[in-house]
Amino acid sequence: MDTGWTQDLLNWLTANPGWAGFWVFIMSFVESLAFVGILVPGIILLFGLGALISLGAMDMFPIWLWGSAGAFAGDFVSYAVGRRYRNQLPETWPFSRFPRMLERGRDYFRVHGPKSVVVGRFVGPLRPVIPVTAGMLGLTLRRFLIVDIPACIAWTPAYLLPGMLFGASLEVASEYAGRMSLVLIIAVVVLWLTWWVIWTAYEFLASRSARWMRHVIRWLRRHPIFRRIAGPLLDSTQPEVLSITMMGLLLVMVFWGIVMLLLLSPFSAHPQSIDQAVQAYALALRNHIADVVMVALTQLSRLWVLIPTSMAVLLWLIGAGRQKAALHWLVAMGGGVILQILLAWSLRATPLLSEGEANILYDPSAALTLVTVVLGYFAVMIARELKRRKRKWPYAITGLLLSLLVLARLYLGLDWLSGALMGVALGMAWTFVVGIAYRQRALRSFNGMAASLIFFGMLAATFTWQVDQNLEGDIAALKLPLPQREIKAQDWWQGEWQSLPRERTHLKSVTAREFNFQFAGAPEHLGQLLAAHGWQKAEPANWRWSILSMNPEPSEFTLPPLKKDYLGHADSLLLHRLGGDPSSQETIRIWDSGVRLKPTGQTVYLGQVAKEVLVQRMKVFSYWHAIPAARRNLQQLVEEAAGLQIKWGGDSMLLVRSSQVSAEP
Repeated sequence: MDTGWTQDLLNWLTANPGWAGFWVFIMSFVESLAFVGILVPGIILLFGLGALISLGAMDMFPIWLWGSAGAFAGDFVSYAVGRRYRNQLPETWPFSRFPRMLERGRDYFRVHGPKSVVVGRFVGPLRPVIPVTAGMLGLTLRRFLIVDIPACIAWTPAYLLPGMLFGASLEVASEYAGRMSLVLIIAVVVLWLTWWVIWTAYEFLASRSARWMRHVIRWLRRHPIFRRIAGPLLDSTQPEVLSITMMGLLLVMVFWGIVMLLLLSPFSAHPQSIDQAVQAYALALRNHIADVVMVALTQLSRLWVLIPTSMAVLLWLIGAGRQKAALHWLVAMGGGVILQILLAWSLRATPLLSEGEANILYDPSAALTLVTVVLGYFAVMIARELKRRKRKWPYAITGLLLSLLVLARLYLGLDWLSGALMGVALGMAWTFVVGIAYRQRALRSFNGMAASLIFFGMLAATFTWQVDQNLEGDIAALKLPLPQREIKAQDWWQGEWQSLPRERTHLKSVTAREFNFQFAGAPEHLGQLLAAHGWQKAEPANWRWSILSMNPEPSEFTLPPLKKDYLGHADSLLLHRLGGDPSSQETIRIWDSGVRLKPTGQTVYLGQVAKEVLVQRMKVFSYWHAIPAARRNLQQLVEEAAGLQIKWGGDSMLLVRSSQVSAEP
């Protein structure tokens, strides 16, 4: 389904906000119509409008009113059609072409009654079907209106809210770490695609997998050679350990053969070039805010998270008397560990890596193999214990966790793209082998709720522990290096300063993006000099900042400024001066430029003097927005930085250095 036109519509609505209400009504109306709503991506429009609302481009109340009105109009038309043509609809296109859709709506309505109208309003596949089904099955108009009107009123803000939060996040990200905006967009797209693929694939496979399995068994009976290899896996009377081991060995041999053919073939430059392109793009996205999140996510692949979680489930299965399930779990986890070791050892010496002089950080992902087995096989086991309509949830959760982990490891440069995909593919293949054996042999059920609490509880506990233990060290180890350069101190002072970057970011939405002074010296020295004039170091912001930003009446004293990003690094010094207007403050920030002065080795910092004002969105979220400093602000810095050598490099650029820098031998 092509949804590119929705972006064009959003762009047009940004330029013509007066028409927003009309188009929201039309989209909400069409999306609510029987069957037609499945083909119209109205949710994408509401998500985009929510982002525009959070950015202050339009008001929420008119969008809420028109969206609810359109949703109710579409539901009412569908209900009226179902009530009027209840007998003819099943034989009418498109319902005659897709009878399963109407049957699903009927089944759901018969089980849940009028409340299905409320639930269906918020569930995409049911939204265009439930109203027409309600009319067909005789729901009275009065009861339909009682449940549908409140549902439509609540539906619009519910679907605007994610876009509003996303828009606010993008605005803050572009202000403080412009690259973070792209990271957020990529993460949302990847997670949405993962969800959609898993949901679609499950719906497709759920009704066909049993039939395919029967065909496979009949085919194996007609082919003795393949029956000897794979037959025991599907035969519940055969020992599961032997059959799984045979299939596992075959799997490893086939997988290794494919990998070697790929890497040693004449086309090996193509995966290598793609890997390098992805790695280069990931490096371009690095920023100090996303680094913390991504490093934390990578703790999910640590052995001290996966092994204790696996052992907890194994001990519970043994204690619950589920020896067969425990045996399969042990085989799955043991095989995952062995595959991880083999993959890390055997692929390390491939030409693709040795020619690129890659180190241990860029090995093909053995870690992803084990985490895929642990998460994937638990999803296979637990799905068997759930009702049919809920079995897709374990697979969806596993897919989302794996997608986040792969994204984090690629972002940090811990894996090549090909290595990550191979690691996940091998883990999924092994999970598939053991999962088939378990499904063929497992006769007794177990308490899925208890197993889930143990698995996810231990996973959360060990993950939190590993984040606490390793976060700071991993951030330091994986910190993105700055491009280094040396300049003679006098050359920098006389004019070479013009070769240094002039902008912190190229995003046009960031108004104060230009540097307006350069400083050569110790940041602590600068901070001490300016402290006498009311400048003070800003308190380092942490997770509490997100709570403080929700204060409906923020001020310079209650909401601290956040660090800003330059080339993936936070500012080395952040000073602010308080006591004036409660909705504004002055700030001084400096960033390491990567330039070192010869012969002293002193660092040159890129600085920015700015005025920052409070911006409040949706009346519940606030942040500091920087405004470019006027010349008088720079002149004030000249007066307050007495004791340092200062000269103007232009109308909007100051050069500042300590006396030690100018004292060349």
